Amino acid sequence: MKKRKVNIRQTTVTLSTVAILTAMLVVISMYCTIKTDAVNITLTFIPVVIAARLYGAIGAAAVAGLGDIIGWIFHPIAALYPPITITSMVVGVIFGFFLKNNIKFTRILISVLITQLIISTFVTPLWLSLLYNTPYINYLFVRIPQILIMTGVELVLIPIILNALERLKIAKVLT
Repeated sequence: MKKRKVNIRQTTVTLSTVAILTAMLVVISMYCTIKTDAVNITLTFIPVVIAARLYGAIGAAAVAGLGDIIGWIFHPIAALYPPITITSMVVGVIFGFFLKNNIKFTRILISVLITQLIISTFVTPLWLSLLYNTPYINYLFVRIPQILIMTGVELVLIPIILNALERLKIAKVLT
């Protein structure tokens, strides 16, 4: 059996960065969210996308999952519902799969369309209808304005954020 060398500095940097991104997600979810009756506009995707670019699917899933759980601990709105946490982690995996090694706009577009048009349109309403014991169709149509707005917001902000990371060479320093 081969012994694997562990780079302590790199492990420490990775854990610290994931912790900071998780804290960012929690703070953004608590203070940088616009909530109305029909629309919930949030920027919580930003730390997940940064983690996806830096550490791939596993890092992004960790940030999304831990952020959801820690956010619930500090600001419980409803019961902690594991399927929603797992769905958040799946969104992180999707971003990580598409954005880890390539930040072309087509990959950004595909990742946003998958997360918004599949996860936000069909999966999240399913979990909300089961959690609150209400008809699925109620959540499905109510979320359409939010999904359209968030798709536009993500398609504008994600390329800006990822290009800034590349220009500042943050990915090379932290990975």
